[in-house]
Amino acid sequence: MKVGKSIVFLFSGQGSQYYQMGKDLFRDQPVFRHWMQHLDQHYYGITGNSVIDELYGKDYPISQPFDSLQLTHPAIFMIEYALAQVFKEQQIYPDYVLGTSLGEFAACTVAGALDYASALESLVVQADIIQNHCEPGGMMAILDQVSLFHNEPELYRKCELVSVNFDTHFVVSGGAAGLSEAESYIKARRVMYQRLPIHYGFHSKWIDPAGAPYQRYAASCSLKSPQSAVISSLTGGSCASFEPAYLWNVVREPIRFREALNSLLPLEDKIFVDLGPGGTLATFIKHNHPLFVPDGVQSIHTVLSPFHKDKSRLEQVISKIKMERVTT
Repeated sequence: MKVGKSIVFLFSGQGSQYYQMGKDLFRDQPVFRHWMQHLDQHYYGITGNSVIDELYGKDYPISQPFDSLQLTHPAIFMIEYALAQVFKEQQIYPDYVLGTSLGEFAACTVAGALDYASALESLVVQADIIQNHCEPGGMMAILDQVSLFHNEPELYRKCELVSVNFDTHFVVSGGAAGLSEAESYIKARRVMYQRLPIHYGFHSKWIDPAGAPYQRYAASCSLKSPQSAVISSLTGGSCASFEPAYLWNVVREPIRFREALNSLLPLEDKIFVDLGPGGTLATFIKHNHPLFVPDGVQSIHTVLSPFHKDKSRLEQVISKIKMERVTT
């Protein structure tokens, strides 16, 4: 027997969150519950509030927007980090980590470049600075060719292009008024779109006022050499070391997910495990590489879903990975 395919952990960012995410695992999976509670204690020590109480204690429906930045920033990180610990407890370790935007905090922490307490505190501070320094805005995913953005003044004059996730899916950011005007235009054109549950224009000039104060804070959060290879959607490739501005730039600069993914070619020798709340990055991979089903075995795995059944899906994914990674 020999060890076969490398494992890639995927971590998504803002926009992927929802109420009750991970609730099945919090109830039934002891390692996940332990880490969620442990991280929540750290969050409580910083803020005097509880992410767990907000996520699970108020019985909000999944359809209700979960969009308070001071809660969603830490919540996404907590979910992703806790889920990674479940896989590690099963002796499934990442050879690579790939994060987008806020997900880069979880990726760097799981890779050992940043400790979880510092990561969590830095996200709380970031959310607070953005709320105190930036005008409201938002982000919108548009399901069309990116040429639509470049050809329509109602889009490129009102918003900034912040991510092209696959050929017919791109994301724009803007201020509140400009984004609303762009949304009205898109709606009138009968183009499919989705406003993300985010009230600030991440990855664009609309969060620039937060840059200087956050970077002054983040200067004390030095990142170490990672133990797993970090594939960054900031640089579009591998990161062996990190500039002082890295923790700011991952939420300010455009997302280069497709370049980051392509740096992992060939995909056929990788197993992708999406640890985000809704399998967003797994979906993006399938659209970028629709023929990526090597040997008839799906090598892209998702655990969490708004439709629940997370515990049974987790068990299936762990079993499949163990079978797939070992080849004869």
